[in-house]
Amino acid sequence: MEVSQLRAFVTLADLQHFGRAADRLHITQPALTKRLQALEARIGARLFERDRTGTALTPVGKALVADAARIVADAEAWSARARAVVNGIEGRLDIGFGLSTIDLAPRLVGAFRRAYPTVAVSLNDFSSSEQIERLRDGRLDLGFVRFPVPAADIASRPLMTGQLALASFADGAGTRGTADLQSLNEIGFILIDRTRGPGLRAQIDRWCDLRRFAPRIIQTADDIQTVLALVAAGVGVSIVPHQAARLMGESVALEPLSGAEAEWSLGAAWRSGASNPALRNFLGLMDSMAGVAGPSAAEAS
Repeated sequence: MEVSQLRAFVTLADLQHFGRAADRLHITQPALTKRLQALEARIGARLFERDRTGTALTPVGKALVADAARIVADAEAWSARARAVVNGIEGRLDIGFGLSTIDLAPRLVGAFRRAYPTVAVSLNDFSSSEQIERLRDGRLDLGFVRFPVPAADIASRPLMTGQLALASFADGAGTRGTADLQSLNEIGFILIDRTRGPGLRAQIDRWCDLRRFAPRIIQTADDIQTVLALVAAGVGVSIVPHQAARLMGESVALEPLSGAEAEWSLGAAWRSGASNPALRNFLGLMDSMAGVAGPSAAEAS
């Protein structure tokens, strides 16, 4: 039994005229007759009676036409949704982001949701290394990660430059700048936990090692928001991604750190050959918003 046969049945039942039914279906009358005959043969009963006055449903036809109409409507709805999914208008995207893209990722996802409101989007916070692992095993469709991406089976696209910044209490009493790093140890550093932000901590270590500076760590935290909240409360100073610290507004003062070792590339990554149509649309929108990431931290300061 085919949907086209049920559609022919429902259409003829509605119009009760072979010519008009064939026109609505955009087929010939012989083709309409053939579909109806095939359906009647399948159920073993006649659905219509034809006489000089026109076409009328048989008792069997009257009993079955409502069910047939529901099946046809469901099939048409399914077909429409299938087209939407294939075109990336409906579907699902699982997206990851890290500490350094806490500003960028939500902006891009927000723009995508406005453009494609019927695509369900999840946005979850993972380290870059965990995002790569999840991309490879299919648990994520796209991730916002630190570069370089150490996986040949992962495609990527750079979007912006990240930069470390010294974060301090905004009234100026909490920091003496980076001119005298040792004096900052009198205040003490609050840093992201190494297990939570391994890439960021490695970046901080490189910057400090090149200056022969060992920060006195008075507290660690599992998320960047807690780190910044403690800085805003005057508990200590921190070294954080400039992009993330901007989210605190005027409650935290920022001083971008100098040197190439204070900078890194950030961008989007996804599994090579991924077939999710919604991902294709996300990448297209991302390309059309090439300037959404904004300038690097140094340019923004």
